[in-house]
Amino acid sequence: MLDRIQTLLAEIKEMSENIAHDLRSPITRIRGIAEVTLTTARSTGEFESMAASTIEECDRLLDMINTMLMISKTESGIGKLSREEVDVASLVRDACELFEPMAEDKGVTLRCNAPERSLLIGDNRLIQRMLSNLIDNAIKYTPAGGSVTVFVSENESQVLLSVKDTGIGISPDELPRVFERFYRCDQSRSQSGIGLGLSLARAIAQAHSGDITATSVPNQGSTFTVTLPKSAKRIATTDR
Repeated sequence: MLDRIQTLLAEIKEMSENIAHDLRSPITRIRGIAEVTLTTARSTGEFESMAASTIEECDRLLDMINTMLMISKTESGIGKLSREEVDVASLVRDACELFEPMAEDKGVTLRCNAPERSLLIGDNRLIQRMLSNLIDNAIKYTPAGGSVTVFVSENESQVLLSVKDTGIGISPDELPRVFERFYRCDQSRSQSGIGLGLSLARAIAQAHSGDITATSVPNQGSTFTVTLPKSAKRIATTDR
């Protein structure tokens, strides 16, 4: 028990430091933009540019804070998840259609491999958010000429959702930490993001009594697989 408490305290300390770092950066940018504009601007256009940049940075902060709250509430069971019939196959087809322009812009081939229907009981909105995070990540870290494939399969009791890419991959040392909040692999630091997408995906999967796993080979690609029971024994709760 003492070891578990010590580990928990270490994780809280690390997360607090990460939050402080990720909050400081946009706040510093906002202050810098405002200071430079106030001391050097000579036209209305320059002040309008400052306002637009400030709004953009504030939106990033709000997105990070809202995602953190969603993760915490999903993990702790605050609020209420919907219990509704969800067609995962339909969600996957819709998501692939939505992300197709983004993939085309990057020169990445996006494929969808799903049956006509694949049903489970869960929260449609959250499963959709989890799927979007996984596809967005896969496209983001796959270079031009590569591919991302989304698979849906099922057995008697479970629905399996996999997102496979031919991207930069994740090193064996970093793979166990990819679902930690704010953790970003060395190769991903050049990309925009705050390191919360996979944490939220795991929280949503576990809220549905499921789980998510990752396999990867550096410079060859990664596969993220979500396993969801068709009828969860326990569905955690979250804020709507």
